[in-house]
Amino acid sequence: MFSYIFMKILENRPRSYDRMMDRASRGRILSVKQTIAAELVDANHVLDIGCGTGELAAMLAVQGSKVEGFDVNAEMVEVARQRILKKNLANAVSIHQMGVAGMDGFPDSDYDAVVSTLAFSELSDDERHFALKHCRRILKPYGLILIADEVVPQKKLKKILHVTIRIPMLLAAYLVSRTASHPIADLAGEISSAGFSIQKEIRSHGDSFAMVVGRLEMPDTT
Repeated sequence: MFSYIFMKILENRPRSYDRMMDRASRGRILSVKQTIAAELVDANHVLDIGCGTGELAAMLAVQGSKVEGFDVNAEMVEVARQRILKKNLANAVSIHQMGVAGMDGFPDSDYDAVVSTLAFSELSDDERHFALKHCRRILKPYGLILIADEVVPQKKLKKILHVTIRIPMLLAAYLVSRTASHPIADLAGEISSAGFSIQKEIRSHGDSFAMVVGRLEMPDTT
C-alpha cells in the first residue's frame, strides 16, 4: 500500500519516478508491468491509459506492439517521450498529453488491447465509467483489457487494516501533491458491467491490489 501513496509524491519528480517506485514497491510494480507485457505478446495495437513515464509502453513496443499512450501529467509525458526516443522506439510508440475525456477521439474497433496501471484509482466513478465505455468501443472483437490498480480488500478485517494504515499516509501524500487516489471497491465488477468477460483476477499486496483481465466477446446475433 505504501508504494501507491508514495506514487502520488513521486509524480512531482517524474525523472526519478520509475527508479524510486521500484524501490518503494520492492520491484512489485515493475513485476506487474512485466506480467501485463507477457499477456500481450501477440497484441499488434495497444492503448496505454495513464502511461506515466512510458515504461510499460516501451516494454510492449520492444516485443513488437504498436503502442499509443496518454497521460494528463505534462512532465510524465515529456519523460515518456524522451524514453521512447532514447530506446529508438519512435516508430512504434506515440505519447499524448490528455485525460480520459479525450478517448472519444480514438477510432472504433482499432485496438487489440487496452492496458492501465495505477491510473484508474485516480479517476472519479464517472470517469472510470466513461473510460470503460470507450475501451469497449475502441477494442476489436475478442480484444483484451488489463487493468492493475489499488482496490478495496474483500475481507472485513483486511478492509479495516487497509483503512487504518492508509489514512495517515494518504494525508501525507495529499499535503505534498494535492492529489489523491481512491481504491476501487469492485474493479472486476466494473469491467464486467462494461461488457467484458472476466478472464482472470489476481489479487496481491494484502488483497489491496488487483490485476484484472477482461475480454470483449462478440455479441450474440442468433
